[in-house]
Amino acid sequence: MAPACVAERLGVPDGSKVLYVERLRRLHGLPLSLDLTYIPLDIGVRLLGADLENTDIFRLLEELTGQPLGTAEITLEAVNADAHSAAMLRAPRGAAVLMLERLTHLADGRPVDLEFIRFRGDRITMRGLLHRSL
Repeated sequence: MAPACVAERLGVPDGSKVLYVERLRRLHGLPLSLDLTYIPLDIGVRLLGADLENTDIFRLLEELTGQPLGTAEITLEAVNADAHSAAMLRAPRGAAVLMLERLTHLADGRPVDLEFIRFRGDRITMRGLLHRSL
């Protein structure tokens, strides 16, 4: 069952079942990020059995829904690692980790993927290029 905050963000009724996917990403054998993903069950059930280890989940979502992804809302913040995240990332409990929260919508506006990705800050660099529009 989706936690209330997840159900609200995905636009599903409280207490709804969702597909929960947890992935640990590694870099040179070391834990880099822990990705906790929630997908509405009507779409998520069709992901069961898919090769999520070697296939981009966004590509699968587009194939399953027959429409492209549209917008995504992103928040990046530093948080303290909870016991589970710390254990999976091999970091001290309470250590600062970067958390990216991303809510991705289909082109029609429907929320389809809510992710909480925790990164080891000592193993990642983030860069961007911004263009000023006039």
